[in-house]
Amino acid sequence: MHCDPVDSIQRSIIYYGVWEPAISRIVESSLAPGDLFVDIGANIGYDSMLAATKADVVAIEAAPHIYRKLLHNLGRNPELADHIRPVNVAVSDHVGELDLYDFGPRNIGATTTLPSRNGKKCATVAAAPLLDILSAEELARIRLIKMDVEGAETTILNDIFDHIDVFPEEMSIIFEANPEDDQSAFDVLFKRIQQNFVAYEVENGYSNAWYLKWRERPLTEIRTTPKRRTDILLTRA
Repeated sequence: MHCDPVDSIQRSIIYYGVWEPAISRIVESSLAPGDLFVDIGANIGYDSMLAATKADVVAIEAAPHIYRKLLHNLGRNPELADHIRPVNVAVSDHVGELDLYDFGPRNIGATTTLPSRNGKKCATVAAAPLLDILSAEELARIRLIKMDVEGAETTILNDIFDHIDVFPEEMSIIFEANPEDDQSAFDVLFKRIQQNFVAYEVENGYSNAWYLKWRERPLTEIRTTPKRRTDILLTRA
């Protein structure tokens, strides 16, 4: 992969050879040939290429400047790119357009559709529901969806739950929860989660010390609504 050390995510990949190791382990252990991994907020392609060693991938990245980096990394890894379909669109609950806001080159992963986070507007992009982005054949093979879209997760998950009957029974979801953006909306979402899934906290940290000391640990079931940023794995109840 081509990584820019100015960006915090890419710098971690350079230093440690991994990004979010607990999530990486879930991606690696959940997939098998014939499965489909849907990467919503694919960034420069780390998780997509990791998953492509085991399964097929739909890599969705909304920000044009980040999508170009994704394509560049796919071009450097043609054997993995053969298993990845990149898509430049924002996943939402409607067809239309969304504005994107970023925070500069030090953390391109913070790019968001939420103006309330006070980023600088960087683009207006096409938006569509996940069911409009995936083919019927892809939909039938979903094993794992990962989403990290800086606050838009609640909207996307509600749309998925509105159509949950068309998704595979064995599908799992891993996402970054940001309840501070709208706690009341997340409270409602979490009640919907508990109707369909069991939720587990995925331990995560970003300091140098955390990366150096990280060891795989059992996941902890979440029984009450999180009040802080939390990475969550959903498996079918």
